Amino acid sequence: MDEYQVIVVGGGVGGIAASIKLAQAGVKVVLVDRGSPVGSKNLSGGVLWGNDLTEILPNWQDEAPIERFVYNKKVGFLSENDATVLDLHFPEWEKKPYVGSIVLRARFDAWLAEEAKKAGVVVLEGINVDNLIIEDNYVRGIISSGEELRAPVTIIMDGANSRLTHELGIRKGKNLSEEKSKFALGVKEVISLDRETLEERFNLQDKEGVAGEFVLGNQSNEVLAGGFLYTNYDSISLGIIVHLDTLGTKDRSYEVFNKFKEHPYISKLLRKGDVLMDHVEYGAHLVPEGGINTLTRIHGNGYMVGGDAAGFIFSNGLVIQGMNYAIKSGLLAAKATKAALDKKDYSELSLIEYTKMIEASFIYKDLKKFSKVHKMTKNKNLFKIYPKAINEGLKRALSETNQPKNHLYKTMLNSLKEHGAGLFTLLKDARGAMRL
Repeated sequence: MDEYQVIVVGGGVGGIAASIKLAQAGVKVVLVDRGSPVGSKNLSGGVLWGNDLTEILPNWQDEAPIERFVYNKKVGFLSENDATVLDLHFPEWEKKPYVGSIVLRARFDAWLAEEAKKAGVVVLEGINVDNLIIEDNYVRGIISSGEELRAPVTIIMDGANSRLTHELGIRKGKNLSEEKSKFALGVKEVISLDRETLEERFNLQDKEGVAGEFVLGNQSNEVLAGGFLYTNYDSISLGIIVHLDTLGTKDRSYEVFNKFKEHPYISKLLRKGDVLMDHVEYGAHLVPEGGINTLTRIHGNGYMVGGDAAGFIFSNGLVIQGMNYAIKSGLLAAKATKAALDKKDYSELSLIEYTKMIEASFIYKDLKKFSKVHKMTKNKNLFKIYPKAINEGLKRALSETNQPKNHLYKTMLNSLKEHGAGLFTLLKDARGAMRL
């Protein structure tokens, strides 16, 4: 089994993208994934932002099983029963190349894996990688069920709670309990809704789609969570992302999800909906929030790390991005690998080119610029005060109560003060909002 030049561990979009680029360059590459078929274990909210796949698949937006393209963006604040939702439309988003593609990962990743096979990638499905082969301080391949698979370079893209980066000792926390503050938990359900009803309800046509993110101010205790809603072709992807370190021992993620799902604003959008039973699209997934502080390094002798395993995911409450970062890091890992193969040098000094390319890319620049965004996205006031205050203030301003009206700014300030946000709190949080 020494005929392979590169092993890619992880059949997500990043790992498959790396495999395709390498195969297109004539490299003998094997892709190993624990899912059968490839990608069946993958889970995400459902929006692939950007167009980096064009580098290897120029017509992917026409050929891939994309549910819809993002045409309408919603950002909302939900309190117990009320909602304030910004409804955004940008004509440029209706034109190719589309900025956001709504996908169901089980379908999309399976298609992408087939494209990898067409390119010449050897795809091994249903393979759990137990350990890395480490000899003379070099990663020489992988071990699965006692069998070895060797190659000069291993690209590690095995997900958020990467076992292989733990084995290499490059994670900044020794285990999940120590890293709790660096993770969120995503829970997702797909609700079936016939196409005609869906398009009428969301005012859509053809391949137009909606992407919505919501601050959940209707949760009890110390739970801090956000929600998302994406329209598919004939279904809706609905889910939550909850900061893992705010879930107490008595809190249940399904209860957080149900409170979001049952909110009056959301529940009305789901009428006639049932759990979509013909796809494995109900589940939970860890979401890394450590960013560039997840690992001590992303390359070494004989290996590179990308995607969720490297902490390459971004969220500022308005947008959640991860698949695009995985794809870009996979493409850069492939480029660095090809250069190393040409030189026949797989050392840390050779593969440092990968780290340099990452640091020069939008991935690193984004994660570095927003490295302190958690100080706002995990600010309790954002969840416990502002949704209620915003909704109550606007409700007062817009309702006829047979009482003298006040100026809007005074109404909102009074509502904020009543809910616990005085002037100093507002000024402090305003500074924090500048990190978004």
